[in-house]
Amino acid sequence: MPLCPSFSFRARLLGLGLLVALGLSGCDAFDGGDAGMTRQGEGFPSQDVSAKDVAGEAMVRQADIAGSARTPEAGAEGVESRVEERRHYQLQFDTAEPLIAVFHEAHEACLGMSGCQVEQGRLSTPRQGLTSGTLVMRIDRAQVDQAEPVRRISESSGLSGVEITRQDRTQQIIDIEARLAQQIVLRERLAELAQEGRGFSERRIQDLLQVERELARVQGEIESMQGRQRHLSRVTDSVSVTASFQQQRWVEPHQYGPLAPLWRALDRSVSLFFESVGQVILVVVFLTPWLVLGIPALWLLTRLWRPVRRGITRLGQRRRARRTPRRDD
Repeated sequence: MPLCPSFSFRARLLGLGLLVALGLSGCDAFDGGDAGMTRQGEGFPSQDVSAKDVAGEAMVRQADIAGSARTPEAGAEGVESRVEERRHYQLQFDTAEPLIAVFHEAHEACLGMSGCQVEQGRLSTPRQGLTSGTLVMRIDRAQVDQAEPVRRISESSGLSGVEITRQDRTQQIIDIEARLAQQIVLRERLAELAQEGRGFSERRIQDLLQVERELARVQGEIESMQGRQRHLSRVTDSVSVTASFQQQRWVEPHQYGPLAPLWRALDRSVSLFFESVGQVILVVVFLTPWLVLGIPALWLLTRLWRPVRRGITRLGQRRRARRTPRRDD
């Protein structure tokens, strides 16, 4: 007697789900770092299954196994090395004018170059203090050595140091590509299960919802890995160039030696004295407008208060004069 279609579909799903019990690892073991991917077998062993209902979790697990079985092998030979490179230039200047000039020259040169992008630019020119600045650029790897911003910074007289760091990103890119291919296969398999599950009866709706949730999760992981893949491609196809600009603070010769503490104390004392004088000047300047307005107002109040005080005095004298005859009576 032929089996009904729903029974055959359930049996096939359960057969795939039993592979989990055989110890096949899923794709969730990937840690996102330098760990390699484990390749699964390409075939599925046949299993004799009984007529049982297949739960949604089993459908998800067997789809996961189906995806991991087709994972491409990571670390294949002949893969091009992908290296992230960062360059840090330190520039120090005696005065602020050449510092500002070199900063603007490098900034304008990067803006006028097709393969250069300014990621961050900061120039601080305080009225009291030292001028400083930071310029962060990203330049195409093929053009970085001949780039005009790098040339202007390298040829500057204020260049005091260069630091170049490189980090190999090849393994991470290979792992992400393998993981991404695996998740795409898993997504396709889940989509097939979801499409087939739309013909389930009402009691199988819970299984269909489980598949739909897993499909949404896999789609989110695919988009996240695609974003990280684009980021790694960007940082390996270009070079990050950072230039730090700093105006030097020269140290006087008398600040060294056994008398250095005495000179520093005198210097601080003189600075504190003039700071106090400056505070007094600020107080005088603050009070001057109020004194200009307050002195005439005080004189006017004094002139007005005198007649009032005289009237009050006379009124008091009259009251006392009236009380005196009454006492005599």
